[in-house]
Amino acid sequence: MMRVARLFGTAFSLSLRRALAYRTNLFFDAVLAFVDLTASVATIGLVFTQTGLLAGWTAGQMLAFTGTYALITGLRAAFLDPSLADFAQQIRDGRLDAYLLRPANSVVLATCTRHAPLALVQSLLGVGVIIVGLRELGRVPSPAAVTGWALLTLIGLLIGWATSVGLAALAFWAPRLSLGVLHGAAWQTGRYPVDIYGRWLRRLLTFAFPVAAITTWPAQSLTRGPGPGVLLTAILLGGVFTAATLLLWQLGVRRYTGATS
Repeated sequence: MMRVARLFGTAFSLSLRRALAYRTNLFFDAVLAFVDLTASVATIGLVFTQTGLLAGWTAGQMLAFTGTYALITGLRAAFLDPSLADFAQQIRDGRLDAYLLRPANSVVLATCTRHAPLALVQSLLGVGVIIVGLRELGRVPSPAAVTGWALLTLIGLLIGWATSVGLAALAFWAPRLSLGVLHGAAWQTGRYPVDIYGRWLRRLLTFAFPVAAITTWPAQSLTRGPGPGVLLTAILLGGVFTAATLLLWQLGVRRYTGATS
């Protein structure tokens, strides 16, 4: 675990130094992230001029939810998306060999060592929106609520990693297959609480592609208090999806022939 942490830290440090060499990009990334998040907040404002509740969520709760979604999306864009952007191409041209031959965990090397630090601007803005939402609610979350939110957010990130890597690993069997668009579309459904969807879609977004665990449940814990049942379900989902992804990775690596075949 410590080796993985050091590896992750070194990779992020190198990526940060490269990113800071182009400081103009930092400005434009910040502007784009601000505009995107402002549009989401403005949409919430428009909706709540017509109603006091949206599927049981108040305006303050929705702001906290939107901030949580931005936080997690920014972390995913910073630490996961850069490595998976051309994963199928790495399998096709044999560049995956560079990760499999190193003395470290191959799935971590292949999926978590190329970073886009500037994407963290979105996460920082998301934290700001969460604070605005909590002020709108007019109360300070209890330590248990904050702890539940933090734990569920970490589990949501783990599930986001597992689903992204699991879909990318299908390229071992079908190198021309690219499911990034499908995963991105499914991720976009997390912009809204799963409560707004119909029963069957809600179940799909809870157990098949657990958007509920990624965004809805953390925000619920922060604004309504932690639920032991929800926390237990999230832990089980995180464990199942992670185990399935690691198994799929191992099976895929056995099929991988490398650049020399």
